[in-house]
Amino acid sequence: MQILIEKSAAARPDALQDCVERLAKKAAALPHERRMSLVWTNHAALSDARVEGLRATFAELLEALQVRLVQGETAPALRVTIEQTPSRIVFTAMVPGEGSSNVVIADVERALVGMDEGGGNRVRLEKELLWQQQTRILSAALLPAAGDGGEKRLAVLTEDALQVYGGAAGNWKLESSKALPGPRAPQRSARGQVMVAEDKSGQIGILLPGKRCETSVADESVVACTTSGVEWPAGRLMATPNCGTQTWWLRSDSGDFASEDRLLLGNAANGKDAASVAELGIAGPVISIAAGESAGSATVTMRNLSTGNYELYRLAVACGD
Repeated sequence: MQILIEKSAAARPDALQDCVERLAKKAAALPHERRMSLVWTNHAALSDARVEGLRATFAELLEALQVRLVQGETAPALRVTIEQTPSRIVFTAMVPGEGSSNVVIADVERALVGMDEGGGNRVRLEKELLWQQQTRILSAALLPAAGDGGEKRLAVLTEDALQVYGGAAGNWKLESSKALPGPRAPQRSARGQVMVAEDKSGQIGILLPGKRCETSVADESVVACTTSGVEWPAGRLMATPNCGTQTWWLRSDSGDFASEDRLLLGNAANGKDAASVAELGIAGPVISIAAGESAGSATVTMRNLSTGNYELYRLAVACGD
């Protein structure tokens, strides 16, 4: 790994902008892939608006220097992280190359920058393993408890059935299993998504290739389907009162089902491809992001590339350091 470190220049009102420009030139000069995606993470006390402006400047400079940034397709990730020390703001760019990564660093004195009150990365992602099995899982969702003190339930969508478990992580017990109407999708194109009604009525929606289905976990009704075009959800909106009025968008980093993935949390007001304010690496591709038991959580289905198991995680937004 090659590491280049550049210290900041003399004080100027646009010190942060200059620092990002130097970082972009250094990153573009390194050996790099022809096409890359940009992952931008802020851990400094800088406002979302300020960080988004710096990200846009960095992206424009890279494009001008013949580095192609792409969205919505599989590409190696160029990762930029903003950190702060007691005296400096540090920008680090990790550029993927053949068989390794190169890193460039530029920094600036905090006294020259003017920190933003209330800015910075005050949210994080926390995960809890809910379930794992060897056979394929298409999607899953934690269901809100039916009443105060009610038991949690976990809806698991397989290639053949919707299974509902009651209990808690480590002690789930199967309550019901409802067969999916045929014909079964070819294994390579098997895909599905669990959709949960927010009114705690027990209604479950299921998206499958070419059809939409519904049933209830509150009774013994069968899964009923109709032919329909399907638009697959790309992530989940999340919010928690403990983190203020902010709404977050949770999405995965890659569409490559043969590599490790990352979960990215961004400001929903800046669009679904907004720079991430929190990230969480996982040991395989994300298959589905569905509802959690509250607005501040989600249920993530992934396949662990090391074990081959399908794993379900509860993801939650948390505040503070």
